[in-house]
Amino acid sequence: MATQKSTTTKTAARKKPGPKKGAKRAAAPENSMKQRAEKAVNIYLGVIGHGIDMLQENLESSRKQGEKRIKELEKRGSKLRTQLNERFDKLASRDFAKESKAQLEKVQEQVEDAVESVKETFSTSKAA
Repeated sequence: MATQKSTTTKTAARKKPGPKKGAKRAAAPENSMKQRAEKAVNIYLGVIGHGIDMLQENLESSRKQGEKRIKELEKRGSKLRTQLNERFDKLASRDFAKESKAQLEKVQEQVEDAVESVKETFSTSKAA
């Protein structure tokens, strides 16, 4: 018998399954992450910038109000100064020595009366 040569048959190479063609992905996921990060940074910087703008507005308005308030306080100070000068002039015209002496005599009499009444209460409590 003759030996038959076996013929080798080629089998078709199988293709590896690739990504599904129905769903599209973003062109480059690295770019989207970068874009998200830039967006977040821009929002954060925007909040900070808005806060700085508000602070500058507040400083300018308080500076303007401060100048007005300084003028008002200056007016009030000069008015008070004139009032105090008038009061001191009135007080200087009085004779304080006579008034203070009279007041001291009244206080001294009241103290003496209080001492006498305390002495009386102690003497009556000891006698009883």
